[in-house]
Amino acid sequence: MLFLSLLLFPIYVEAQDFTVETIALLPLETNESSGVIFLNDKLITHNDSAGEAILYEVDPDSGTLIRQLVVENASNVDWEDLCFDQQYIYIGDFGNNSGDRTDLKIYRVSLQEYFQSSNDTVSADTIRFAYSDQESFEPGNKHNFDAEALISFEDSLYIFTKNRGDFHSNIYSVPKIPGDYQIKRVGRINSNGLITGGVHNPLSQEIMLTGYTLTEPFLLRLSQFSGREFTEGEMHRLTFQVDGSYQIEAIEAINEKDYYITSETNKLGEATLYRVNTDFVVSTQNPFTADIQYFPNPVNKLLNIRGLQNPGEISLALFNTMGKQAFYHTAVTRTEDETIKFNLDGVPAGIYLMHLTAQSIDISRKLIIRQSGF
Repeated sequence: MLFLSLLLFPIYVEAQDFTVETIALLPLETNESSGVIFLNDKLITHNDSAGEAILYEVDPDSGTLIRQLVVENASNVDWEDLCFDQQYIYIGDFGNNSGDRTDLKIYRVSLQEYFQSSNDTVSADTIRFAYSDQESFEPGNKHNFDAEALISFEDSLYIFTKNRGDFHSNIYSVPKIPGDYQIKRVGRINSNGLITGGVHNPLSQEIMLTGYTLTEPFLLRLSQFSGREFTEGEMHRLTFQVDGSYQIEAIEAINEKDYYITSETNKLGEATLYRVNTDFVVSTQNPFTADIQYFPNPVNKLLNIRGLQNPGEISLALFNTMGKQAFYHTAVTRTEDETIKFNLDGVPAGIYLMHLTAQSIDISRKLIIRQSGF
């Protein structure tokens, strides 16, 4: 399968029916809430890096702390998300800010033991893994091997990475059985920001992801996919505003259209519990891209871009069928509707995914480069 079918770009969303309700501040004990699930009418959350190996039950109406449950044979290096199925709770200890961790793992806690524990203590099995495509473990902040989102889907778990290097998200499949694994990438989406949480909603058959940029939080909805081909459907991206901390870290389904989301404490506000309704209206056309033209296609050497409404910087990136960036260049338009020429000389002939970004534009198209003389 060509990588082009695995790199999903967003459809813009009109937000007139989108609402965010502030429910309550989270307890001080969960000021770095990073994952959340909703079980037996209670929220279960946890803190992230350097927190204790504790699951916290919170009342979803008041934000009051109800119970603390210790996972006795686990440590919290950097817990980042939760999910569950009919038998287990899964805790993702795979936060990897510097990209140098070699002890990534997912803890598995029995639901039966969780609910029947008489001393608020449980034990966990361990699923250990490494990314099969990670070659360098030198610490840094521009890599693609951090992760904060974990979902359960059928017999597997799926990790959505938090790419600090390219602001996309890679998707990896992980078995639910304890063991040691080299996990492979099975998909990739253009999130245009940092992904921080995720959930599969079995009622709507959609995947909802949370994330943020430097200025605002957003939701991504993956829908209309078949089987496990999450990137074969549609992706809708919606930015929104909240009162307080916009560092949204987790999301959990309540019903077909409503979700809980949580934020952690930062300089903009306290850790907060929100409720969102996602019955929003979708627009499949970004109004800023309607008149953009790129030609010729196929192209030998010079690619023309025309139809930009606002002067300013424009960037063009080409990705080959293996997902590797083969070309990147920026240019500046000084007048409205100016034609920009990109010289693709030296880029091998083939099929590419063209990613074009400017002030109000973020589009992707298929581009064919021919050998000179054809």
